[in-house]
Amino acid sequence: MFLGSCFASSKESLASSPASSSDISDLTIASAIYDEIFATEKVIELSGVDQTFPSVWGFDTRLHALFQGNLYGGNVSFTESIVESIRIKKRVKGDKKFKTIYEKPIRSNEDFKIELMDYYEPVGTVEYAYVPIISGGENNYITNRVESWFDSYFICEKDISYPMVLDTRFDKKLTQRTNLIELLGREKPVVLKGGKIRYFSGDLSCTFIELNEDGWQTHSSWEYRNGIYDFLTNSQPKILKDFLGNVYMVAVTSNDITEESDHYEHVTTKFSVAECGSAYDAGDLYDNGFINADIDR
Repeated sequence: MFLGSCFASSKESLASSPASSSDISDLTIASAIYDEIFATEKVIELSGVDQTFPSVWGFDTRLHALFQGNLYGGNVSFTESIVESIRIKKRVKGDKKFKTIYEKPIRSNEDFKIELMDYYEPVGTVEYAYVPIISGGENNYITNRVESWFDSYFICEKDISYPMVLDTRFDKKLTQRTNLIELLGREKPVVLKGGKIRYFSGDLSCTFIELNEDGWQTHSSWEYRNGIYDFLTNSQPKILKDFLGNVYMVAVTSNDITEESDHYEHVTTKFSVAECGSAYDAGDLYDNGFINADIDR
């Protein structure tokens, strides 16, 4: 309140101003010396004879600037004391709700800074949400939307991704289990489907050569290729995604990884894969080590 005037309605104000439905996004002060600015979502009773503002942040506090050599008016210290963790959630085309892909406990102000490389995002629109956890529950979502685009295959694990650009081919098939039974006295056979088995598998081939700012590193391709062979034979599930928007969780199933070559610097690698889970299921992603949070199973 300033000289009996108040932009919020109160019994002490000269005029009872109706509350505005518009959000306040900017505050400008000028032509005076200000000791303090305090903004809250509700009208409060000032404490003490000197009518001081509350020094402790509450859930209704939005801004409290003390002008002690800076213009800070935020609530980082208050937030640190009440936020238990931060969750990063993702939603892609076809998802009805966000799914947690990462969770980080909050122990200091620095923990609010999160850098996360998501190697599993498909082609198309991807939404991410930054969600604080307070008293075990999710607070307001801070969301952002990105457009993902690439024109090759990628095979990934949690912390590494290899592009499959040159001579890439994926001959895949969709497998299900059926039985055809021919019965006496029946012209047409009976087809029985056994269980819920349904998965993609196939043969992949690619010429693995590293691409950096200096171009294709053909002379050191053998060293790069050997690193990929270690990756393919480490017994860990992979994420395989293509430029059409398909994302598969696969395991390498071939006993042999073979090579074909018409030149010592042009070597095509061949191996087989089969689906071992769903790349869109949070439970499968957690069980196979792709994400660190088992929240939305």
